[in-house]
Amino acid sequence: MAAGFTKPYVDALLAVAGSAGAAAALLPDLDAVARTLGTSPELRELFRNPAVERTRKADLLGAVTAKLGTAPLAVRLLQVLLVNRRLPHLDEVIAAVRGRLDRDENVVEAHLRAARPLADAEAEEIRKSLEGRTRRTVRLRTETDPALLGGFVVRIGSEVYDASLATGLARVRAALHGEN
Repeated sequence: MAAGFTKPYVDALLAVAGSAGAAAALLPDLDAVARTLGTSPELRELFRNPAVERTRKADLLGAVTAKLGTAPLAVRLLQVLLVNRRLPHLDEVIAAVRGRLDRDENVVEAHLRAARPLADAEAEEIRKSLEGRTRRTVRLRTETDPALLGGFVVRIGSEVYDASLATGLARVRAALHGEN
């Protein structure tokens, strides 16, 4: 869940962008800046340090966004975050924007762990099945987890659908040992 401070930034971004699509189009640029800040301990420390002059921080942010080719509206958001000392929390703001767009568009993210890499058709079949269950559009994120032995586990929020062989074997083992 996003921090409470993010709401005004998300509201402002959506209002200024004019549409959900225009706001969503800014996310790759914001992600690129967040990745850049995230991979440089020196940059992170500089933006967090209150002793560093704000003009120096603004100049550095301008150089980073110019090098990355960041869209002007995304730059404006980053500048506002900098002025309000929230730039170190950029990842939280991005997550809040994504969350708001997903809610507005009735999209839910599902995390699928499978014992082996799934073919596109298999992943699509699971996604459609989840959409039928949730009555929402499902964005499926997949990863491979050989520890499952076979099958898959899907997590949507706090709900878990476990069709893994490892869990099935654990249930059989518990039944054989008289555990409940």
